[in-house]
Parts: sequence; C-alpha cells; structure tokens
Amino acid sequence: MKKFLSVFLAAMMLASMAACSGKTNEENKAPESTNPSTENTTTPSESTSSGPQYYNTYLSADPTSMDISRVSDSYSSTVTNQIMEGLVRLEEKDGEYVIAPGDAQTWESNEDGTVWTFHLGNNKWQDGQEVSAQDYVYSLQRSADPATGCPNEYFLVPLVGYNEVRDGADVSSLGVKALDEKTLEITLAYPVPSFLEMCSGTIYYPQRQDIVEQYGDQYGSEQEYTMANGPYTLESWVHNSSIVLKKNPNYWNADNVQIETVNLTILQDGNTAYTMFEAGDLDYVGTSESEWVEKFSSRDDTTYVQFATAAVYYSFYNAQDELFSNANIRKAFTLAIDREDVNEMCFGGKNVAATGWVTPAMAVGSTNYREYAGDAIQEMYDAMNAENMTPKDYLLKGMEELNLGSDPSTLDVTFSLAGTSEWFRTYGEYLQQVYNAELGVNLKIDFNDWGIFYDNVQNGNYQIGYMAWSAYYNDPYDVLSLFMSTNDAIETGWSNAEFDKLVTEAQSTLDEAKRLELYKAAEDILLKDECVVNPMMFPTSNSFYKNYVTGYSYLAFTNTGYKGMSTGGR
Repeated sequence: MKKFLSVFLAAMMLASMAACSGKTNEENKAPESTNPSTENTTTPSESTSSGPQYYNTYLSADPTSMDISRVSDSYSSTVTNQIMEGLVRLEEKDGEYVIAPGDAQTWESNEDGTVWTFHLGNNKWQDGQEVSAQDYVYSLQRSADPATGCPNEYFLVPLVGYNEVRDGADVSSLGVKALDEKTLEITLAYPVPSFLEMCSGTIYYPQRQDIVEQYGDQYGSEQEYTMANGPYTLESWVHNSSIVLKKNPNYWNADNVQIETVNLTILQDGNTAYTMFEAGDLDYVGTSESEWVEKFSSRDDTTYVQFATAAVYYSFYNAQDELFSNANIRKAFTLAIDREDVNEMCFGGKNVAATGWVTPAMAVGSTNYREYAGDAIQEMYDAMNAENMTPKDYLLKGMEELNLGSDPSTLDVTFSLAGTSEWFRTYGEYLQQVYNAELGVNLKIDFNDWGIFYDNVQNGNYQIGYMAWSAYYNDPYDVLSLFMSTNDAIETGWSNAEFDKLVTEAQSTLDEAKRLELYKAAEDILLKDECVVNPMMFPTSNSFYKNYVTGYSYLAFTNTGYKGMSTGGR
C-alpha cells in the first residue's frame, strides 16, 4: 500500500483504551489474578529524601467509576487496582510471574480444582472494619446479578449457578459462600486451569454492602462515595483534572508501601504529558513517538523501560449496522489496512503489527499461543491473493449481497474515534485517505472524548470504532471470551454458536494441546470467517521513569501497581 502521510505528530493516547482492567502506559501490565504480589522485580532504593515519598504520574482520561461492579475502562482499573485489594495479586519476582497473597493469605482447592477455599488475613477497610468473607460473597453476587449490569460479569461464568442467576434465579444460588468470617469458598462448575489468576481481577475484589446500599447509584462516582481496602485510599478526585491517592494505614501490607502520595493528573493531550515529564513535573511518561522516545532515552536522569504488553489496538464493527452486518464488507475494511504502514506512519515503528487477535504475551501452559497459531492476518491476505481478490472486490461483493449497487462512493460510512487531540485528527485523516484509495469509500470521522465515544459504543450508535484492550490474565480465554454471544464485551452485536462452543470448551479443557487447538479454531472463526474485529497493533510499552523511581514491573500481566514502587532517591 502506498504511504499517504509523511509525518504523524503524537503517540497513541490512553483514551483509545477500553479494558475493564487492562492497563496502559505504565499500567500496561495485564491485570488481575494474572496481576499482583508483594515482591518486585526491582528492589526499591533506600529513602534519602527528607520527607514522605510521592509519585507524580498521569491518566489520559477520567475514570468512569470506582464501583467494582461497574468498572469498564482501563483508567478506572488503574485506580481501583491501587485502592482495592483482592484475594491474590499477580506480581513478579526475578522476571517470573508470582501469585502472591492479597486479602487471602493462603488458599487450596479440592483434587479436581472445582472447589477453592481462601483463608483471609487481617486486612481492613479504610474505616478500620475488618475485610470479611461475606464482603466477597456480596461483591460476587452483586456483579453476577443481571440487574447490576456489570460489564465484566462474564468472568464469573465458571462459577456454579452463574447461568441460573443470569436466567433469573436468586443470587444466593451462585457458587460462593462464607464458611466463617475469614473463610471464603468458591465452587466452579468445571475445572479452570487459570482460575487462580482470574481471582486477581477487579471483578473478584470485595465490596462493602452497607456502603454500596448507603450511596446507591452514587457509589464509586466521587471520592466521598468510595470505600477502599487496598494500598491507597482515594484522597481526592476532581473530574477531568486530577486524582490524589494516599497510603492506607489500615492496609495489611502497609509496611511495604513506600510511596505516601500518588498524584495523577488527567491529561488527554500527549504533548502536554511529554512536556511535563521533560520539565520534571511527572516522574513517568509513556510514548511511541520517535521524536520523544529518542529525546527521553538520551537523558541521563531517565530510565527507558521497553517490553511487550498484553494489549491490542483494534478497530471493530457494529454487526447490527446494515452495512457492517455483511462479513465481506467487514473483510474489505480489514484487508484494506497495511499494518506495517500504520505502525510506521502512526507509531513511528515502535509497535508490532498485529498477527492475530490473541496477543503474543499469552500462553497456554508452557506454549506461547501466537507462536502456535501463527500469523492469522497474513493468512487472510494469502487467502485473498489465492482467490485473485482485492479488498475492493470483497466490498463490491458485499454491496451486491446487500443490494447496495456497485459504487462505493455512495456508501455512508462513519469511523468513530475516542479522542479529539491532534494525534486522533491526523489518524482520522490517514484512515480517510487509505479507505478512499483502497476501497473508493468517502469515510467520515466522528471525534469525541472518551466518555461520549464509549457511551455511543455501548448503545450501538456507531459503525466502526477504534479502541484498545489490555488483557486481564494470561490465557486466550481472556480476550476470546469478549466476543461470546453471552458477553459481547466489545459491543459488536455479533454472535456465533460454534465460536461460543469452542471458547467454552477450551476454558475447561485441561489438556494443553487440545486447548490450543480449540482456541485457534475459535480465533479463525472470529477473524478469517467472520472478521468482526480488525487487530491493528500489538503495542510495545515505551516507558520512561526518572532514575529515582524503582520497583516498577516489567512483565505484561502483573498488577503490582504503585504499592511496590519507591521514589526514595528523589
């Protein structure tokens, strides 16, 4: 494909992210369960500062909610991961993932892995009340209740009684019970090899019933309507401006939390963040723009940390839309994109062109999934070439099937972007030129701030959207289950019974070779057959920290967060 623009002005912003607990920039570690612990890759330096430690960082959009049952974006997940503690954390030690204690200090399962018993320690809520097993029972039941509308409830699918609750049964039939004040039992309908990792996800965090009921719909919407049990408490929240976190003295592992205050500035413009980092107003920044990568990596006072994330940047189609209900039209818009060109033109070559939907960070047991499954995107191009087709041929074929004539310029197509910054506007121009040249389509671009964009997506008010997803835990089920008809977390309106069957069977299959086979068959349906999503980039984290910052994570799926960090050398 011909390159249409010679320069792109900014890096991908966090506003393009939309994962329940997926992180971006420094949080681009994959979350929960395959998130967290008490030990860190980097040993924090001894404090040499005269006062309490603080850390200045940023978010690229305002979180939507701190309500565990309503968290739906990476910004909310970033903060809840700091102010909440779950059963376990996925952390890293010596470059390896470690399941570390959280509220649960010990745990065990029965022989077939269907009954898990968690023994809680002595963690407290910020008001001093003990965290109890019943707090977990209430939280899981509330998230499973269809009336709550939890966007992540599909992670509770393995629990006994989940399907019945979803179909209207009382939440008490869910397979979770408090054996006593400090003993929680979770019963699964079938063995799940990755269940312990799932337990580090936000949806498995506890909730205080008295607080949730006291504040009702306001719960989690403001600082004063939030209750924390994690390393930090929510000190202040000025929407679209700033968030301040304070060390929680009642946290069970408070002695190992060195940073007293975390200041998060909400910055939707990347250039502002880069300038603030350069001026010393931020201790961290993430960017994929070559100019800034080169500038920051040459600084003597800065540490450059680069690693493959667990995220994917992608466009996605509204399968309920008249035009994009057609698989051939979806294939046309997918195959018209040259991912290598996008990487060079939009990201300065700092990311990796996507080769499938499941990210390279994921494994099934000891086997890397992407290495096993191969380059699914290239196989789509190969199949197109073998048929002597072009992307425009697929478009014309789809138009014929829909009785829309044979002139692509007559199509009314709008691409929705979750940002209004210069980067997004330039990216929109790039898409317009590509689709006009390759398909003959006169593309319209709809720019909105993240909140409006995501609300439109949830209401099906879009044709093509662009987001990113950062996985929760290290198993392909995490990202493939998003498209199951019972979940539809990406809000495509697409469903496929065979796909559902394959993903469901894979999750409960203990044999690794069989699981790989099932997951690959499901991904083939998603991409090669139905093409309901268009993976664009596997982003690489280009993170820059001031040299005095230590204790951050390097692996994609950790969710240690700020609790293991130090700025003692400031």
